[in-house]
Amino acid sequence: MDAWGAALIEAAQNPEQVTRILFQDFPTWMIASFYVVAFTAIGVFLYGCYVEIRKYRRGRPLSAANLWTGIGRMVEALLSHRTLRRRDPAAGRNHALIFFGFALLFIGTATITLEYDILEPIAGVKFWYGSFYLWFSLVLDVAGIALLIGLVYMMYRRNWMRLPKLDYQRPDRQPGDPDYGRDGYRREDWLFLWALVLLGVTGFLLEASRLVWLESDPTVWDYRWWSPVGAVTAYVYKGLGLGAAGAGELRIGLWWFHGLLALAFIAVIPFTKAKHIFTAMASLALRDPKPAAHLPEADLTAKTVGAEKITDFTWKQLLNFDACTKCGAAMKPALPGPPGSPCRRATSSSLCASSPTTR
Repeated sequence: MDAWGAALIEAAQNPEQVTRILFQDFPTWMIASFYVVAFTAIGVFLYGCYVEIRKYRRGRPLSAANLWTGIGRMVEALLSHRTLRRRDPAAGRNHALIFFGFALLFIGTATITLEYDILEPIAGVKFWYGSFYLWFSLVLDVAGIALLIGLVYMMYRRNWMRLPKLDYQRPDRQPGDPDYGRDGYRREDWLFLWALVLLGVTGFLLEASRLVWLESDPTVWDYRWWSPVGAVTAYVYKGLGLGAAGAGELRIGLWWFHGLLALAFIAVIPFTKAKHIFTAMASLALRDPKPAAHLPEADLTAKTVGAEKITDFTWKQLLNFDACTKCGAAMKPALPGPPGSPCRRATSSSLCASSPTTR
């Protein structure tokens, strides 16, 4: 046993037992069912990525110059959230909570998968126990709280603040027209937010149910405060009269609900606004630092000026349309051209580009 693994563990306990056993007490059929669903979700996600790449390839060619410099700028922008904080300090701070909270939770899940499904069965390597596991649990609890705080603020911002720049109504339509309000986009926004909220909340509820279920095991209960949110929730469970047996049954239900929701979220990423997780990063990496200097001259005597159909855009412009998440940053009137703002046009153009019938 290494010193790191035993550093925070009581002398009478084996550090390797201070961990969380995946699929603990699950029957074989249940484990197999989970992997079938997981691989299906990954397959749907990969197909969605293929569809998106195929869509971008319909755009006109454009060389990606200074890519590594752009990647460096993208990493700096993500870590600092400088652009978002400059446009709207409160939204920028809370988006940072969502971004870093989600990123840490994703890294945590990937770390568990790395050990359980790859390193341990292939090379016998184990590291998810002892002190590493305890710090791991604490960091993920903090990440989960950060995620939920950011999401609650974004819900407040969209619903109760009712900022005009977050309005989907089209200025080139009249009230009563089928696509005037574009309620589908609004519903998708709320589904996206609620899915993340439910993932965070059910993660904490699941953590607490495991603590109550295994409260008689000192390698679990003695270290409950390394999962502070789960520990507080566990005491709430116990105060409501939930015992070990009931917590064990609750754990199974929560495990499946949380797991299926997470896999469904992964599967639909390429088909929803959640794709901006990837397209925004790609757009930042490919961003032209001097766009005005590279604007092509327009022939004002031509029959058509600018883009007449979706395939007149470059593949990078199509990518930029998908990176637009209706955050309100681009809601100024766009002149000259059709009525509306760049963001409203981007939303419509992204939908149009995704259509298999668009030519």
